[in-house]
Amino acid sequence: MPRSRVQDEFTKPTSTVIGHGFTIHAARFTCTESESMRIDGTVIGDIDIDGLLNISETGRIDGNISAGSARVAGRIFGNVQCRNALHLAATADVTGDVLTATLIVDEGAIFTGRCQTHVPIDGTVPALPYKA
Repeated sequence: MPRSRVQDEFTKPTSTVIGHGFTIHAARFTCTESESMRIDGTVIGDIDIDGLLNISETGRIDGNISAGSARVAGRIFGNVQCRNALHLAATADVTGDVLTATLIVDEGAIFTGRCQTHVPIDGTVPALPYKA
């Protein structure tokens, strides 16, 4: 059976890792790579990445996220925008609003906020109207 576009989004190789025990304080953390980033530590500030953002069970984000796609197994305190897909794993705990083309939520994931999954025909995801 052929793989779907969403499945392909979550199989990109990881090019950047923020390790467990590390904390990054930044007003805005930007990664223009189209590959992927894994966060095992803590980021305090907004994240903007063109590719895949993978937040592990030990990962925590205190800020807003804009990504091509994201897989979340850790905690987010902020709004999340994904141009392609957002996957909340069973251990995910997200407090904030979500705007994405495709949303996947595993049983056990915690989500507190509002969600919009409509994406305009031109493929752009509009900005959320406010910060969490």
